[in-house]
Amino acid sequence: MAIDMSIPRVENCCCCCSLKCGVIALSIVFMVPTLLNLVLSFFVGGSEMDLSAARLINPSVFGFYGAELIEIGDTICDVVLIILCVILLVGAIKGKYLLCRIWIFGTIVFVTIMFICAIAGSAHQGMNNPEIAHELGFLWASIAFEEGLLIYGVILVNSFAEGLREREAALPAYGHVEEPSEPI
Repeated sequence: MAIDMSIPRVENCCCCCSLKCGVIALSIVFMVPTLLNLVLSFFVGGSEMDLSAARLINPSVFGFYGAELIEIGDTICDVVLIILCVILLVGAIKGKYLLCRIWIFGTIVFVTIMFICAIAGSAHQGMNNPEIAHELGFLWASIAFEEGLLIYGVILVNSFAEGLREREAALPAYGHVEEPSEPI
């Protein structure tokens, strides 16, 4: 009996385009708004306008702790996401298995950290200011949408990377483990 511990795989992106096209589109869909966030944070950062109001994607999960942490946390998140998107774009265009795997690992870590920060920020702010429930609802709705896209992206990129791996070496699927024939 075999145990399969792999990520689900898809044959194409959104039922209509190739995996390579979908992976390239995914990297661009996350890179462009994140670049705009980074640019806006530099132009808006010195003004009186609230930084979190200028964000297009990655709503600020750091907005509950103070202005300095907003700027530092959001900038770090944006830079990390841009680096991951560039790695994915290069990996998809050049067909590099390892770059796709780096993106998958980095994205899983990114999603986990953003989720933990959102929980901590919501708990902290919700305890001290219960009348901001609508802001927390918007934060969680936008985080759920973004993280959902990233999770689908992990499935998509994994399918693309596994296809590259299988074409290159005709190896068994990653994560497929056979049970030992003899008791241990």
